[in-house]
Amino acid sequence: MKVKQKGLICSAALACMAAGHAAADGVMISGVIDVNVESLATTKEKVTRVSSGGLSQSRLEFSATEDLGDGNQAYFLHQMQFSADTGVGPTPRESYVGIRGNWGALALGRQNTPSYWIVGYADPGWSGDYSRVSNSVFFYAPWRESNAVSYATPSMNGFKGRFMVTAGNETADHNGRVYSTGVEYRNGPLYLGYVTDRKDIKNLYTPKLESSRDNYISAVYRFGGFEPTFIYHTYNGYYAYPPYVGFQTKGWDVQLGARWKIDTTHSVYASAVSRHDDIGKDLTNGSSILMGYSYRFSKRTDAYVNYGRVYTKGSPKVPYPLTFNYNGSGNPERGTQIGLRHSF
Repeated sequence: MKVKQKGLICSAALACMAAGHAAADGVMISGVIDVNVESLATTKEKVTRVSSGGLSQSRLEFSATEDLGDGNQAYFLHQMQFSADTGVGPTPRESYVGIRGNWGALALGRQNTPSYWIVGYADPGWSGDYSRVSNSVFFYAPWRESNAVSYATPSMNGFKGRFMVTAGNETADHNGRVYSTGVEYRNGPLYLGYVTDRKDIKNLYTPKLESSRDNYISAVYRFGGFEPTFIYHTYNGYYAYPPYVGFQTKGWDVQLGARWKIDTTHSVYASAVSRHDDIGKDLTNGSSILMGYSYRFSKRTDAYVNYGRVYTKGSPKVPYPLTFNYNGSGNPERGTQIGLRHSF
């Protein structure tokens, strides 16, 4: 669906009004515009296109904090994702309100799960379009959830806990409810994390309420500007994207990666995932890679090159994608992006 010109004019006018009040209200307006030229090959075709979100998903964000005294703050965030190549959108990412202090942080609304923060820190692709972590490791597991209540503890001797529970679809049978519990540890160059997620969801074909369990271990170690990363993930249960697909599966995967900030201008990153599915009915074994380079013009603007490849065994019902950002024929298997990102 294309955005009409009238809608664009109204949106621009509202943005100008919001910007005019930003300083007075203490509201910050920020975001990312990320667009690339991409060559993409699927199981059925090859295409060259202009795409959005190679390094970071294009988004617009409104946020603010208020001092409540005694070291406490109220805060909110409303973040909307859109396709910068077409202007189509926005779609919601996060939208929450919270309060924080030396006792921790409590937030309510649509939020990233603890696994997003703990596992995502070990993602060299930073959840970009070709990220092997968001596209292969998480796949159908919880990542960002609505109707959520979260609590993060203060850091104590390097340890920090993260907890979340959601109301799911807010029905009596608890359909869609998510429980996520994690702990992370930081000590100088070392980062370690563990998180477990459970999701309850109704079977697409029967009235039965099913559940899934995902467990993650992540690790990062910094040698100057070089950081190797590690993720180990196990999954077991029923996974579904209503109303499209639902299946029972069990297995594990591992991610090995690295990011290297060569200097203030040049950075490289790489990530490889190997996935083993124990059931192999709807899914299958597979592996994938991401290699990238970024050139920073300034603090807010950089150019980049990404190359990604997916190797899938057999012809599964649900193949692992290179990117979810494709509506053409076939499953995306390999691609190259040359893009530009600007943060504001």
